[in-house]
Amino acid sequence: MNKNYFWLGMAAGAVIGAGASLLHRETREQQVSQLKHMKSRLKSHDTSTQAHSVGLQASSKASLKDRVMDLKALYEENQDTIQNLVEDVKDLVDALQDARHKNQI
Repeated sequence: MNKNYFWLGMAAGAVIGAGASLLHRETREQQVSQLKHMKSRLKSHDTSTQAHSVGLQASSKASLKDRVMDLKALYEENQDTIQNLVEDVKDLVDALQDARHKNQI
């Protein structure tokens, strides 16, 4: 029986790529900083939501929209970094393949 490893390979590639990107100090520090900022915003939102549990559905929808916009902004801010890391990983794979080829000869 043939197995399809596409999604497994996709997930493994994402994990490897994310891990490789964290080897870069500036990227790692920037991600930690952004995660702390988003975590504090989510915590402040959660406490305000608990304090006003009923009757604020419109503001809840607005805050959900704010969360989505924050995540979109985070993605857009990091698009260049993501693209650079993808290119770096491709270069690394090429270099590893060249080294492997030389060792086989």
